[in-house]
Amino acid sequence: MYEQFARGDFSGWADLPDDFEYVTSPNVPDAGSYRGEAARRWLRGWVESFEGHTIEATEILDAPGDKVLVAVFQRGHPRGSQTTLEGRWWQVVTVRGGELARAETFLERAQALEAAGLRE
Repeated sequence: MYEQFARGDFSGWADLPDDFEYVTSPNVPDAGSYRGEAARRWLRGWVESFEGHTIEATEILDAPGDKVLVAVFQRGHPRGSQTTLEGRWWQVVTVRGGELARAETFLERAQALEAAGLRE
């Protein structure tokens, strides 16, 4: 999925299961926890607020249990602006039965490591 995101293709979000949960970083607008269609709608809204939006996985680490830590680099232009915004985020992704079950986004690597059960 992250290979698609790096190309600006976010169509895979349509296939997220109905019990998928997305927890945003508290640093973004409309921060919170979203499940199922609400999660898909929030993610689509985030991506659609940018032009030329890409999200590249720059590091993927196995974590205990069914978790994976993913460092991401995000780039895009807010709609109607020529300014390029870039950001680094960390996501703790939970995979169950081969499907994404949960993703939680963090602004700080240390927070993500702790949530994933990892240490520096």
